[in-house]
Amino acid sequence: MVDRLFQIVYLLMEKPRMTAKELAERFEVSERTIYRDLDKLTLAGIPVYTNQGRNGGISILPDYVLDKAVLTVEEKSKILEALNALGEVVFEDEKTATEKLQDFLGDEYQDWIEIEFSSWGNSKADGEMFRQIKDAILQRRYLEITYSGYKQVTLRRKIKPLKLCFKDQAWYLYAYCCLRKDYRFFKLKRISEIKMLDSYFAKEKTGKVLKGNCGEGKEANHGTLIHVKLLIKPQMAFRAYDDLPNVTATETGELICEIDVTEMEWFLSYVLSYGPYIRVIEPDEVKERVKQAINEMGEIY
Repeated sequence: MVDRLFQIVYLLMEKPRMTAKELAERFEVSERTIYRDLDKLTLAGIPVYTNQGRNGGISILPDYVLDKAVLTVEEKSKILEALNALGEVVFEDEKTATEKLQDFLGDEYQDWIEIEFSSWGNSKADGEMFRQIKDAILQRRYLEITYSGYKQVTLRRKIKPLKLCFKDQAWYLYAYCCLRKDYRFFKLKRISEIKMLDSYFAKEKTGKVLKGNCGEGKEANHGTLIHVKLLIKPQMAFRAYDDLPNVTATETGELICEIDVTEMEWFLSYVLSYGPYIRVIEPDEVKERVKQAINEMGEIY
């Protein structure tokens, strides 16, 4: 409702006159709701008035400006920092309100940090998927997705999308999976197809969901943890520091890293991608799995 009131004020500041019918159609509410909104705006001290008759309508005093003096410079900066960070994951049609608010708050604000969540060369397809997911969450509509799980199984799934999450350089969709009948995290990069369905679900409060490891939900978060110790050669130091936690340099320039692994198939493919510049020190069971994977690759060639 607050967002609608804010938008009504902006519309009336941009246009000399609008009717209750036009506003009701714009916000998909009843005219009665619009008149209640106008009462709230009047009580808030915003000079909105109505004229009856053929050329009548709803107007706002032409010299009216929002009172920004109630906010300190620090408060303005915090608002704009949050909106600008959020602006990196929205699209052009949604940036207008942020730009208007920045104009309204004035030019005291100076960027001190710049964030870009999308990857270099981010495709239109990725943007369209993000938009579909966002619309499905806001409209509370089910999605049907084709998803490649960490157990190397690709399935069509009907899900109830609840929240987009960003963690550890990756986007996840937190949703209720109708197939597994449980709540899961779905990595966006693993979704190959997505379709918004015409069925709707009831509003559901999620709260904070990023409490631990992200993966394909419960299967990854509560799977068996295997503690692995790695030795990485200096040639791959740049990648190790980018990808891995708890990296320690030795006197020889080699790197030691200890991590807890749940998705073994993913881990094997990751280790192999380092070629001869990485070695599993322990445990022995993981060393044997790596050897087996190398032998299987050798048989292909």
